[in-house]
Amino acid sequence: MYHCTQGDEVFSSSHSKDEERLLLLDFLQLFQHKNYAEITLEDTLGDQVIYTKLAANQYVGCRVGIEDNQLCSPVFLGLDDSRYASRVTQTAGAAEKLTQRLIKQLYNHKEVAVRTAVANNLSTPVATLEQLATDEYSDVRRGVAKNPNTPAATLAQLATDVHISVRRGVAKNPHTPAAALKQLATDEDLSVRRGAAKNPHTPAAALKQLATDEDSHVRQGVAANPNTPAAALKQLATDKYNYVRWGVAANPHTPVATLKQLATAADSHVRWGVARNPNTPVATLVQLSTDAHSYVLQAVAKNTNTPAATLVQLATDADSYVRSAVASSPNTPTVTLEQLAIDEDSGVRLEVAANPNTPVATLVQLATDEDSYVRLAVAKNPNTPVATLEQLATDEHSYVRLEAAKNPNTPVATLEQP
Repeated sequence: MYHCTQGDEVFSSSHSKDEERLLLLDFLQLFQHKNYAEITLEDTLGDQVIYTKLAANQYVGCRVGIEDNQLCSPVFLGLDDSRYASRVTQTAGAAEKLTQRLIKQLYNHKEVAVRTAVANNLSTPVATLEQLATDEYSDVRRGVAKNPNTPAATLAQLATDVHISVRRGVAKNPHTPAAALKQLATDEDLSVRRGAAKNPHTPAAALKQLATDEDSHVRQGVAANPNTPAAALKQLATDKYNYVRWGVAANPHTPVATLKQLATAADSHVRWGVARNPNTPVATLVQLSTDAHSYVLQAVAKNTNTPAATLVQLATDADSYVRSAVASSPNTPTVTLEQLAIDEDSGVRLEVAANPNTPVATLVQLATDEDSYVRLAVAKNPNTPVATLEQLATDEHSYVRLEAAKNPNTPVATLEQP
């Protein structure tokens, strides 16, 4: 089968293989005069003669159509066309077999855009990346610097590149060796230092140094870095810029004493960061549960350290988003979940329906909720009883029925019903 489209014009065929081949050969003459936006040939045709003619067509639109066909050998592809070659290199990652063969032909292509696409492709072999690391064009080397598959030795080599964009790519790469990151932490360009400040593998000593950087965004990166030492985080907790202190407040390695200090900050976003932090002590969370800002209260409700008594208190908050956060918490008492199941806000009821700790009787009740998305959540819940799943399997909305069918507790007999 084939389909050809140009704007509103559509040509298609479901003839037999032999008839289709003759029709397509006739269409090839038409393709010489019209730039078709798309042409798709199903694998069942597998006619290499037609593939060859289409791949040689003067229009990129015709050639692009055979890109995804697994029966088409890359020898047919229009590799001399830089636009097409670049597109194929960027998108063929999903078809790994095709990609590997294409890369062998394209890594030394005359066009910079094509070599750059190869350098960025996640399927490019290590040996090819090592070769491209010495390319004369910085765009190509930058692609290698950013590629997570580039070996450490090559990244160390690129860390001394004359072009800022290449060094910046190395600074951000998660596989850059510690020694190279330490070097990049002293780079004259602030964008490179920002990359090093955010890299989770940057050595603690280098982060301590960057914590005093003149650029506030570098310090912000250090504040949020999980590898930053406690002493540096304590220092950054008093930074004059709020967004630096935000990073400290949310950092999972910030000392408890520093979190307690930040919990009283004038800036509500800092307090929000403390409320979200998994290491914030219970007493501090209880203190923050009376905050004037609802998004701080939501963060408290979602924190797994928040005690049940505080969740019960927040369950009566005027803000529905706070109540929704309580309804989703694994620590919320059963009695409170039952109360929230009759909340006037459907978003709250939905969270109750999705909570794995919600009592079976409450799930049965919510299965008849007027809001279809609440019923959808019930259909997904692993604790929903069989009788309720059978009921939801006949719901008026197909997406509810689908989730009921996907629930492993739904009986086979129910799935087999028309």
